[in-house]
Amino acid sequence: MLQKCCEIFGALLTETIMFPVPHRHFTFGIPKMLRPYFRFNRDLLKDLCRLAHECLLEYLRTTLDLPDGLPGIVMAIHTFGEYLDYHPHLHALVADGLFARSGLFYVLPDAGLKPLEELFRARVITFLVDKGLLPPARAELLRGWVHSGFNVHRSRRVLPDEREDLERLAQYIIRNPFSVEKMQVNQAGDSIIYRSAMNPKIQRNFEVFTPCDFIAAITQHIPDKSFQLVRYYGWYSNKMRGQRDKRAAVTFPP
Repeated sequence: MLQKCCEIFGALLTETIMFPVPHRHFTFGIPKMLRPYFRFNRDLLKDLCRLAHECLLEYLRTTLDLPDGLPGIVMAIHTFGEYLDYHPHLHALVADGLFARSGLFYVLPDAGLKPLEELFRARVITFLVDKGLLPPARAELLRGWVHSGFNVHRSRRVLPDEREDLERLAQYIIRNPFSVEKMQVNQAGDSIIYRSAMNPKIQRNFEVFTPCDFIAAITQHIPDKSFQLVRYYGWYSNKMRGQRDKRAAVTFPP
């Protein structure tokens, strides 16, 4: 059932929301030091999305020198790591450029991601300090780290005719926190082995849980009631889609 939902979401996204322009898959990560703030105050995840969107918008507009350009972004919140640990991060399908109000699309030239990553780090740290959550001394420590734990990655450019690849990415960004296929209950029933990709830090590709710990690990990823895990920005936002539908209805009356 969950796989079917992912497939429907992928088809819906590529057929009705995303325009036939190049796209990339972005991920935004934060350091372990900051993850507890988002674990115990889930509303902060909305702010993390907003900050990532603002950083992407500034990066795209600056790179293309289009101060009024609109991005096309579908962003999903993930709270889980490989072994069900609480690891808040963001996945985004991003049109690889900017839309003009007329609908004309400007493709982004080759550009490094370092400015975007530094901007994201600065905005998140400042936000947490302003909220009174992150002590200024710890904020300065984070700002000074060479390897801060903040990271921004992007995929190769996915072209408009690579629809199947885009659908797979859309399914990936809303995937389930855990997979039944990765679970193995021992014969005694007192432990669960959860297998995943090789973790270089712990030098193994599995984690062992007691049944209670496994349930606790899974349930920590259940979103709050009415919380939206997928968000749409710019050209793909509900507002812009509604405006385009109204213009189309006036241009082509029934």
